[in-house]
Amino acid sequence: MSKRILLISSQPEDGTFLAEVAQVVGAKLDVEPEPISAVEYIVTHKPLAVFIDVGNLRLLEAFEFESQKRFGLFSELALPYRFHFVSNRPLHQNREVIRSPFFGSYFERPTEHVENCAKFYGRAVLTANPESPRELKYFLDERANSQTLTLVRSDQKQEAAEAVRQYLIQARIPARIANTITNAVDELLMNAIFDAPSDIQGQPLYSSTARNQVRELSEREQVKMSIGFDGFYLAVSVTDFFGSIDRARLLNHVSMNYREQEYTARRGQAGAGLGLSAIFSSGGSLIYHCDAGKKTEVTLLYRTFNNFRDFKTQFSFFSARFYHE
Repeated sequence: MSKRILLISSQPEDGTFLAEVAQVVGAKLDVEPEPISAVEYIVTHKPLAVFIDVGNLRLLEAFEFESQKRFGLFSELALPYRFHFVSNRPLHQNREVIRSPFFGSYFERPTEHVENCAKFYGRAVLTANPESPRELKYFLDERANSQTLTLVRSDQKQEAAEAVRQYLIQARIPARIANTITNAVDELLMNAIFDAPSDIQGQPLYSSTARNQVRELSEREQVKMSIGFDGFYLAVSVTDFFGSIDRARLLNHVSMNYREQEYTARRGQAGAGLGLSAIFSSGGSLIYHCDAGKKTEVTLLYRTFNNFRDFKTQFSFFSARFYHE
């Protein structure tokens, strides 16, 4: 891949945003608003990342059509983790895009603090390729420290989540924000402990297991959690060693309407990843790295604020990066 970024958009604000992203990545930015010329650009230059304005679905559909004609959907040029969807609407109001074979990352166009948002997102672009490093330090100030622990029993989920809450309270994060982040961490840990384990055929092992049941975790079932905080951004990663998450199910649940979450949660379906839409709607950014059959690493990112309103409306993004599919 060349050190180039392609923007497929006629929105001037997208160019401003991507110029900052390109600077962080150390890449050259080019703009091709028309699908035909954009596809030819991809074939010729093989850019590191492609950003598409999906606020207008006709542009996305035209790009998909031209791509299918030129290089097909099984080409290395069509790998979804290289594609970033930009919209003026939140994901739950633009759910049609999750059906795109190019869906890799999604964010709502920022209208405030654009430069800071772009610098933040530029770090995400740097970690998109399978060979890229995924350490939390890439999202935090270089002076930040991180801590890692391994969960060996299912009931350590509550202990780990509470430790995060206490960590935030000691850092003088407002209680409502600390509780929101704690709930998000608890959700990711629950998914890793109860939903990820699967047999050799990929069938879930604990689909009928009560979530409050205590069990020892086998060596493969053990979950790794890391946390880092630099005074502004909090980063948490949760890793399971199955790599069993289903892409379609993940996209379906993260794009749900948050207001329908209460109904969804009552369905109680194991393995569904329920609560992900609540995390995304609460201001959290989520990055899923899934090495199929090996491991899934979820990175949760929040910027902390002094008030809940700014916290909830902060710039955020969602990425689903599946490798070796």
